Amino acid sequence: MSQGNESVRKEIEILRILSEFDSPVGSTLLKRELRKRGFLLSERTVRYHLQLLEAKGFVLGHDRRGRTITQHGLEELSRSLATQRLGFTTTRFMSLAYSATYDPTVDSGTVVANVSLLDNSLHDKTVDTMKALQSMNLLSAPYIKVLNENEEYCDISVPKGKFALFTVCNLTLDSILIHSGIPLFFKYGGLVQVVNRKPIRFVEIISYEGTTIPPLDVFVYMKMTSISRILKTGSGMLLATLREIPSEARDKTVKILENQQKKGWGGVLVLGEPNEPVLGVPVGMDRFGICMVGGIVPGAAMVEEGEQVVTFAPHCFIPIEEMTQI
Repeated sequence: MSQGNESVRKEIEILRILSEFDSPVGSTLLKRELRKRGFLLSERTVRYHLQLLEAKGFVLGHDRRGRTITQHGLEELSRSLATQRLGFTTTRFMSLAYSATYDPTVDSGTVVANVSLLDNSLHDKTVDTMKALQSMNLLSAPYIKVLNENEEYCDISVPKGKFALFTVCNLTLDSILIHSGIPLFFKYGGLVQVVNRKPIRFVEIISYEGTTIPPLDVFVYMKMTSISRILKTGSGMLLATLREIPSEARDKTVKILENQQKKGWGGVLVLGEPNEPVLGVPVGMDRFGICMVGGIVPGAAMVEEGEQVVTFAPHCFIPIEEMTQI
């Protein structure tokens, strides 16, 4: 396999998943596992890659039961390096931001959405949390979409006893800036200390270019956030991201953000000055930083409460007309 090829990345991840199972795995389960790892593929595409892998001798078919990885496949997987996937998160995020079609001038088009699956008993509590986040300017956009059990939408099939919550990912704000001709650079995901509702400093950061998984997922997994405490007391640890934008585009960026704020959009913690650090983190020469609330904050807040939450972020594109305003 040649390195650096997008198709290779997908096939390596398929092999990685198959290596984690003792029994045959079908395309439906593979698709779900791939989504958890940032690969949004249809079952048809998954089957296509499985056929290629089988032709190479890396996987073995077992009729309708699925496929398993072969010894040859395990050897190929062992040769693949994590460095092949460095920077992939940034590439994927940029691709999603560029592909969203939301146009703020007409308030129409598709937004990048995150989705969380929760127990039905948490419905009211989740909605209250969303309203609290919105009141503190901690949501990218004041829109949600709720799916009830047994309903399907965008490859999400809601199990019995669950509901799905779709929220607007902050990649949509990136999309607005990009389509306005403003280039931006993904730098860090991290934890921001908030005191009396004011962001003070980054206490932890992970570079997007130096990791093979989305940085914010790490902090949620390690249970390092205290978003619920921020909602109750105004102080705690918040998930946030840092982008950099050329200094020449600052005035235009400010105007765009102000227009979105008038529509109830939020999530921007700090808009830095050219060549000045943002919450203690230096920025590149002739650039300014923009610190935004992480898009997975709603799901992370529920996880803090000890709830079982499965979050896919980012997950899909949704026409904003199909979402409900908070």
